[in-house]
Amino acid sequence: MHLLHRVSTLTVASCAALAIAVACDASNTPGPTGIGASGSGSEGGEGGADNSADGAVPMALAFSSVATVRLTPKQTRVLTVVTTPPGSFHVRFGLLGAPGDAVLDANDVQTRADGSAQVTLTASSTRTSFTVRASVSGKNQNEVQTQLGVSVSALGHTTLTVKPSYSGRRTVTQWTASLHSATQCSELSGSPPPDGDWITLGSGREPLTIADVSVGVKLAVTVRAGHYIGGCADVAALSESDGNQVLVYAADRPVNFEDTLLDLSFGPSDARPDFAKLMKVGQATVEAGLLGTATNDVASLLEAMRNATPLANREDFAAARTAQHWDAALAAAFGAGATTRLRDPVDRWISAGLASFYAPNTFVGQLSPNADGARFNLVTVAKYPAADAGFSSAAQATWSADASDTLLLGTELSWLPSRLLTTLALSPALVEFPSATTAQAALVQSVDCALVAKTLLADGVTPGAALYPTCDESCAVTACTAAINTLWSTASDASGTTIAVLGVTAAGTAMVGDAAEVVSLHGTWLGDFTQGEDSASASGALSAVTSSN
Repeated sequence: MHLLHRVSTLTVASCAALAIAVACDASNTPGPTGIGASGSGSEGGEGGADNSADGAVPMALAFSSVATVRLTPKQTRVLTVVTTPPGSFHVRFGLLGAPGDAVLDANDVQTRADGSAQVTLTASSTRTSFTVRASVSGKNQNEVQTQLGVSVSALGHTTLTVKPSYSGRRTVTQWTASLHSATQCSELSGSPPPDGDWITLGSGREPLTIADVSVGVKLAVTVRAGHYIGGCADVAALSESDGNQVLVYAADRPVNFEDTLLDLSFGPSDARPDFAKLMKVGQATVEAGLLGTATNDVASLLEAMRNATPLANREDFAAARTAQHWDAALAAAFGAGATTRLRDPVDRWISAGLASFYAPNTFVGQLSPNADGARFNLVTVAKYPAADAGFSSAAQATWSADASDTLLLGTELSWLPSRLLTTLALSPALVEFPSATTAQAALVQSVDCALVAKTLLADGVTPGAALYPTCDESCAVTACTAAINTLWSTASDASGTTIAVLGVTAAGTAMVGDAAEVVSLHGTWLGDFTQGEDSASASGALSAVTSSN
């Protein structure tokens, strides 16, 4: 201990005597040397000569950054020191422990009026850490200094440019790109594959840039537009160099029928003459149902009135009809057209109803997926409830789509022709007789059951008082009304077991939503219409939108 003390004392004394400050620092400061060493060729040593006019030094000197500066190899950074208080000083910069290729662009910098001085550091080419030292020295060896740590590390990350390539017809407004680290596309499932990390968004026109991508790791790069277009590309381990990019081919996700629910409408807007002719067959069937086994409408009405009479009085009705010549009396009261008194208005109403049937939205329903493909639930026919019009409300359907989003649809509708036609007659009948609420009620007014009652009462068994014993004028009106209701019901079911079938084949361009579900459809359809042994064709427009239900 005494020996060491004497050596240290001797050294200090020698340094003081020789006044060699640099040698003192070099012999007593442990650790790296080379203060001030740089590629600029400035001399080593810590510097600190009196560079101010009066040899004063600032109270303090500090780097503007107090945290360790982290740089990548050969990266440059401007470093700033500031004196307190501001003044004009010479600041000496140097590097402590730095490799030879780490450089400063200057070693001695004059502060500006605000007391700041700047120097540019270029980092070393290898991974290391060192210190930048700044100092201001005055006379009498007084000095202030500050140090800043520098860490140089390998990049470890890079920037990847992702270029989606898509040639389909679907609209792209935004791309989403992502990375799956240490993964290959074959390991991902789904269309499009799920997003990974480093997700970035971009317009449909420009490449996407993903920053801070790890180098040295294989990647699976995914792109998607919504969830209806997607693609994936494998990328080998990236390097730290610039220019890393990948082209990712994207394709349409197949149409997602599982999530498709459409309100579908179509109709025979381009009905052929043979179609209209076959529909007229049903109209003749309805009129035959009104006539029944009678030879004219007067006889049919009187027979129906007899059947509407209580069973105990039916023979009285039949006897009075024969004895009082009711058929002739009623025909005379009806005048011209008496023999078609029932059928004429019905024929007129059905014809008008059929005109509205030939429209682009005659059939409206909901198309939805099921285990066997698709299901078409028919809701309305020419704006009438499908069941009222004699249609089966549910029909099996098929659907498929090709790569260009052309959707093919097939289904089959079936109905009772006479029921459809009597339903179509409703609106025209109510136009003609606004106070009526049903087609039957309109027919009662058209036939004029009040006239029927007065005519039969005038020629009754007791003229002006009774048609037959116990039946007055009110009884006659009731019988006439009931008879027409029965005749109408018979006409509505007149087709019997003859069912009309319309086989539908449609094709249209589909628009898809975010999950590739169909959200709209516009196209055309062709139909094969059969009724009994006869057949005809029809066609028209078809459209669909996402169901509101």
